[in-house]
Amino acid sequence: MEFTERSELERGFAAVYRDRVRPALAVLEERRIARLRKAWMWVAVVAAVTVAVVAFLIWAGTGEWPYFVGAFLALVGGMIGYMVWQAQAMMWNEAVEGAVMPAICEHIGDLSYDGFAGDDFPLEALAKLGVVGSFQDSYVSDELKGRYRDTGFEMVEARLTRQSRSSDGGSRTKTVFRGLLFHIEVPVEAPGRILIGRDYGAVSKKLGSLFAGDRSRGMVRVEMGHSGFEKAFEVYAGDPVAAKKFMPVAFLDSLMAIGTGEGGKRGTGSMVAGFEGRSFYLALSRGGDFLQMGSLTTPVADMEEDLHEIFDDIGLVRRIIDRLHGG
Repeated sequence: MEFTERSELERGFAAVYRDRVRPALAVLEERRIARLRKAWMWVAVVAAVTVAVVAFLIWAGTGEWPYFVGAFLALVGGMIGYMVWQAQAMMWNEAVEGAVMPAICEHIGDLSYDGFAGDDFPLEALAKLGVVGSFQDSYVSDELKGRYRDTGFEMVEARLTRQSRSSDGGSRTKTVFRGLLFHIEVPVEAPGRILIGRDYGAVSKKLGSLFAGDRSRGMVRVEMGHSGFEKAFEVYAGDPVAAKKFMPVAFLDSLMAIGTGEGGKRGTGSMVAGFEGRSFYLALSRGGDFLQMGSLTTPVADMEEDLHEIFDDIGLVRRIIDRLHGG
């Protein structure tokens, strides 16, 4: 398999792939086949045991209870089989990441990757500012750190959750946010805290004064004088006059371009952002996996499209920084 360069970010990677990545993937292909066989073996064992137990209960029991117990055991068996499969798939993905991501990061330069890092990502700062909702548990992965256009950045894939009470008195897990989070340096310190939230319509505007009474934020709604921007977003700031000067019309256009270009099907509706100090925070709600590489059932020879998608995922933060710089 050869790698065909498509984007500017990929330029020169074909040689890196040929000399470094492809030999490593060839070795991993043998491990993939072994893990795939092991996964199928465990799934088959779990399925066989489950079927045998269920069949015995139905044969030996009377009434309806064997069927209920059998259905429950079948569900448990299916969950165990799924967990076994996922464990093997995760180990395979980790092996592929170890072979591919260091080579990609070195090729791009000023970039590092950690599939399970993110403990130092400022999640609490985003929550206090209002870029994401309050949460109790966080699941952070696929951390990228680097510099581009003399601008430091870090981005992660995250799922933030909290527990809430259900109508029957029990508890349930609510997903507060799922998608990509960004922390990007800005060259000039922001004049206080600024939140760029979604516009939820007339009702939201009437309730916007609640921000003024919320001492944790201490922000009020700012009229930006940009009708297109204000159809998509609402701005809140501690110093409305300074915030309006800090974000001129051209910059508001850039923010809209980020939401439209990178927000997927929801466009600007997927985006919430904010400034504090020399930090720009951005949340993009999106489904799917970020930096996904191959699968247990896919031969490494068929991974070229995955590699192109990885470069595109990495290019996302560069496109955002380009737009923040006015490009």
